[in-house]
Amino acid sequence: MPLPRRTVVAVTAVTALTGGLLAVLPAATAGAAPAKLADDFNGDGHRDLAIGAPYKTVGGATAAGAVVVSFGSASGLTTQQVTLTQSSTGVPGTPEEGDYFGISMAGGDLDGDGYADLVVGADGEDVDGIEGQGSVTVLWGGTKPFTTSTTTTVQNPSTWQAHGSDVAVGDFTGDSGADLAVIESGAVVIYPGGLTRDSKPVPAYSLSVSGASLLNSQAAVGDVNGDGKDDLAVTGNAGTGRPGTDVFTGQTGRPYRIQRVDDGNTAVALGDINGDGYDDMATSLTWPDFYDVADPSHGSGYVTVRYGSATGFGDPVVLHQDSTGVPGVDEDGDNWGASVAIGDITGDGKAELVVGANGEQLGDLDNAGDVTVFRGTASGVSQSGVVRISQDTANVPGAAEAGDLFGAQVRIADYDNNGKGDLAVTASFENDRSGGLWTLPGTSSGLTGTGSQSLSAADFGLTSGSRLGETMQH
Repeated sequence: MPLPRRTVVAVTAVTALTGGLLAVLPAATAGAAPAKLADDFNGDGHRDLAIGAPYKTVGGATAAGAVVVSFGSASGLTTQQVTLTQSSTGVPGTPEEGDYFGISMAGGDLDGDGYADLVVGADGEDVDGIEGQGSVTVLWGGTKPFTTSTTTTVQNPSTWQAHGSDVAVGDFTGDSGADLAVIESGAVVIYPGGLTRDSKPVPAYSLSVSGASLLNSQAAVGDVNGDGKDDLAVTGNAGTGRPGTDVFTGQTGRPYRIQRVDDGNTAVALGDINGDGYDDMATSLTWPDFYDVADPSHGSGYVTVRYGSATGFGDPVVLHQDSTGVPGVDEDGDNWGASVAIGDITGDGKAELVVGANGEQLGDLDNAGDVTVFRGTASGVSQSGVVRISQDTANVPGAAEAGDLFGAQVRIADYDNNGKGDLAVTASFENDRSGGLWTLPGTSSGLTGTGSQSLSAADFGLTSGSRLGETMQH
């Protein structure tokens, strides 16, 4: 069953860490080492995860938006959390209808104090009377994180600029400092690292984008050419009726666009699938009927994989549910590729590819959703031993239900510190559109479902209809 590209709703809640809102943090300590983990916001050595509910009603304002941060532990993610909205202490702004606070999120140590910081986009925010200009908030990490923040400076603001439609953090200049990339409609704006807590980030430059609008674009960070500098891939509409992805390679001084590929614009991920030292790229196109493209998936959605090298990406490898070895069948509206992630689940130095299909029909259950896991090998994505996982998979909590949208977002990170990437999956319409999060532990043999855990919106203190998991941090 086809799904809307953007849907609406929800409810209100402002929850804080145990003990309530926390004291203001001191300014960054001079000479502190950068955070070891780009998603360890409280500095305890464990990865945390920010989960978005950008369509959540806050203070009566529909789709004002919220973000829940689940703090990690030695056994993985927990219900110890903080919920952030624009009515939270330390967060600038006011909840307003259609702000979409939490439409994008990224983590990284932007001020070099040893704690990862959380970046949150609100691409529908009205600023100083400019409708849809958008805003980006940097929430500073620390032993008691997110009690102080700042917003980015927007140069030449305009109506429907959608500043913050996506955000990404990486060292794009190779100076060991974390830079911030903000996606707007038709632009990629770079804020250099070395930010301080007592000033507003100011952009250094805008990257040249091929084509016109980049509405509904996404960004991913990785090292495509193996030079030690982070590169940036940005999906969007090429302005020619075709989707496309621009690839910007990190350079001393500033990154530059070196390649455009006519691949998908729904989701994008970077990671080293074949273990050759160059990050590879997966992009998806889940609504091919909207574009002037040949559609091998018959409306189901497909993923394009390109392998990195010293000179950029090579020829495409296209995957869909009618491809050899891939479970399932192409069906119109499956939304195969609604989300993609690349990460080393087995710990063998070769990254797996995970594809979410939140519109997948399971039996007679429309839009129940599932995820497909491809093993990484020296020759690239393996089409043998492909694993399909849903809430009906053994040892995965819950049961598949119509309209759950399992696979809305996927992310791979080592949440239990055992050297193997764990899979985080959201189902944003689980339990009457309340939303939920699942984590499946990585093992040397891949994902089996054994040891899986789930956390519901209620576990995080959110009420029914919050739609937790519409977005997830990079």
